[in-house]
Order: sequence, then C-alpha cells, then structure tokens
Amino acid sequence: MLASFLLSLREGLEAALIIGIVLGVLLKLKRTDLNKSVWLGAGIAALISAIAAIALNLLGMKFEGRAEEIFEGIAMLLAAGVLTWMIFWMHNSAASLKEEIEAKTQNAVLEKGSKAIFALAFLAVFREGIELALFLLAVQETSSPAQTLIGALTGLAGAAVLGWMLFRSTSKLNLRSFFRVTNVLLIIFAAGLVAYGVHEFNEAGI
Repeated sequence: MLASFLLSLREGLEAALIIGIVLGVLLKLKRTDLNKSVWLGAGIAALISAIAAIALNLLGMKFEGRAEEIFEGIAMLLAAGVLTWMIFWMHNSAASLKEEIEAKTQNAVLEKGSKAIFALAFLAVFREGIELALFLLAVQETSSPAQTLIGALTGLAGAAVLGWMLFRSTSKLNLRSFFRVTNVLLIIFAAGLVAYGVHEFNEAGI
C-alpha cells in the first residue's frame, strides 16, 4: 500500500505541476478561455490511462504457471527500469522544466490554440498515467489488489490537493526536498522490484 501511495503521489504531483504551469501561463496571457482544452486533454488522458491499467491487470490474470512467472518478471524489471529512468530524468530536468513547459505553452497558444493546448495537457498526463499503470501492475504482485487500489487512490488525491495548493497559494511548498526524499524511497523500491523480477525468472527456470 505504501509503494502504490508513494508512486501515485509522485506521478500525480508531476502531472499536476505541469497542468498548473500551463494554466498559469494561460492566466498571464489572458487566454483562460483555453482552460477547457487543458482539462479536457488531462481528463481524457487520465481515462485512457485507467483503461490501460485495467487492461494490463486483466492480461496478467490470463497467464498461469510458468507463463505467469515470466510475465510478472518482465513487468517488474520493466517497471524498475522505467522508474529509475524517471528519477534520473527528473533530477536532470527539474531546473529547466518550468521554463520549458512555459515556452511550449506560449508556442501552442500562438500556433494552433486549443488543439495544441489540448495535446500538451493530454501528453503530459498520459505519460505519467501510463508509467503509473505499469508501476501499479508491478506493485500488485507484492501486495493485495485492494491495498494497491487504496494506496493509488489516496496518493492521487494527495497529489490533487498539493497541486491545488501550489496553484492557489502564494506560499511555495518545498518541492526540492519532497523530490529528494521520494527519489531515495523510489530507488529503494526499484531495487526491490529488480529482486522480485529476478526471483520470478528463477521460479520459471530462467
């Protein structure tokens, strides 16, 4: 439950930060009429991500015996790889991420308006959503489905609250410390996924 909570909180907050930056730029440009496109893109991306998560779980349930062990091993190693890449990408890109998103938003408004803003919001949330779907699939192999679901929903709710606070509040949360702490915890979790993945391949005789 803790792992699914932490992963959902982290992925959800990253998506919320991007959406918040886009909305902030639209407010500065006095183009709040495009906010609807932002929320539409984010909502559709979240829906597709949820469907992908359900599909991955249903796919995993179809396997039995050795095939199930191989599927679980692949899922865990893949999740560990993506998680590690995400941590290092965020570490290297955090300093320039806000400026990059602001520039993309300004260009989107000037070039294609609502369609470009929709695509920007959709891709931001969809990337985080697909990553989370993969992570939760791996987490579910180490805890019960109910615990995974409760942790994920709680984490996403927490991310939504933090995102709203960042957008509405004049005081700034210490995001640098937050990401540093979660990076350490997620690296430990990624190492655990590697161990579980190797175990599953050993059980399959590989």
